[in-house]
Parts: sequence; C-alpha cells; structure tokens
Amino acid sequence: MRLLKEIRCAAGVLFMLAACVSLIAAQEPAKAADSTPAQVSTTPFNFPDFTAIQKIATRGGPGALLMKVYVSGSTVRVEQTPKIVNLFVTSTGKVYKMVTYPDKTTSCVVMRRDQHGFMTSPLEMLRGAKVERTPAGTDVVDGHKTKVEDVVVTRADGKVMKSQVWEADDFKGVPIKIVSEITPDAKAGPEAKPLKIAALYGDIKFEKVDPALLTPPDSCTPIEKTYKVVEHDE
Repeated sequence: MRLLKEIRCAAGVLFMLAACVSLIAAQEPAKAADSTPAQVSTTPFNFPDFTAIQKIATRGGPGALLMKVYVSGSTVRVEQTPKIVNLFVTSTGKVYKMVTYPDKTTSCVVMRRDQHGFMTSPLEMLRGAKVERTPAGTDVVDGHKTKVEDVVVTRADGKVMKSQVWEADDFKGVPIKIVSEITPDAKAGPEAKPLKIAALYGDIKFEKVDPALLTPPDSCTPIEKTYKVVEHDE
C-alpha cells in the first residue's frame, strides 16, 4: 500500500509540472553578444560540488516549488521535501525515489532515466552522451552577470533535450537559471506539446557533498514491480 501511495504522489507532482509553463520563462531573453556566428562547444559541463535551493515557478499555481539540491560530478540529489528524495545517477542511467514515512520506515523505487514516473531535474538534464553548447549572449539575473548558452543534450537512448542556461560569473559558472524543453514521447500523439520547465537557483554553497547522500539504498524496488502492486490493490 505504501508503494501505491508513493506512485500516486509522484504522478500528482508530474501532472502539476506537465500542466504549466514556468513564469520564469516569460522574462526577457538574453542579450546577443554580437553578429558573429556562434561557435558550438561539445565540452560537457564540469561543476565543482555544490548545494543550492531550486525554485520552480508554475503558471496558475499557488507559488514556487522549493527544493534542496546537491550536485557532485554527474550525480544530482533533489529533496522535494526532507522525506521525499530523487537521486539521479547519470553514470548508471538510473533514478531512485526514496521516501521516509511518519513511522520512520522507508521505501525506494528505482527506474531508468528513459522511463516515466519521476520529476525531472533541470540540472540533471544537462548530462548526456552528447552535449552541444552554443553561446547565446549575456544577461543579468538577480544582480548576477551571467553567460548564456543554448544547450542541446542527446542521451544514450537517443532522447534529445534542449535548455537555455544562465551561468553566473561569480559562482564559478554554476547555473542560476535554466529553462528546459522536453520533447513529447512519440506515443503521446501529434497534438502533444513540449513540456517546458524553468528553475532559479539560490543560496549556492560550494562544499563537499557527503557521499552517503549520493549513494542509493542497497535494496530498491524496480518500477515495473510497483505496477503489479497497483494492479493487485485495485
């Protein structure tokens, strides 16, 4: 039953994000640097360890979604709440959803990045088998001078994700704003529109992330088995 509640909770969050376009995306676009053709870089992002508060604004929603994020190498930990955590391990192509219940018991569900059922992390979307970064000018966000890039990421499974990334000069190039677009699944139909997600990052701190926070539990239930739980309970 706990797994059933967990899946329904995750589905509710996904629906909320899918039904909106971030208010952040409505801000003025970056200023073009000059008329010279931009040079495309295929250098992957390489950030130092850091923690931050991620804010996602939603159209028509009551306010922003605030989450604590931890970044180390290609691994991203997102705490939707202190009790609900998503762990994106790019090196293995897996995502873990860990939940702690009021009675202190826990559960863990694991799935591949190409499966559906987890809220996407804009920071995690910057990782893939192929990364193309094109300069898109400069901008000032919350008083910080930033370099802006148009980023196209192709994952090993062929999925393509596009983002515009604002990298702060005074924060070692760490993004303080990301606007990403996710192409609908081929099965979604011709009328399906891209999902747009935008996030702002604040309270950025450069500190070594505890490896324990980036290590999934030894025992996690594959997402396929949770489907069977739902079918049996219903």
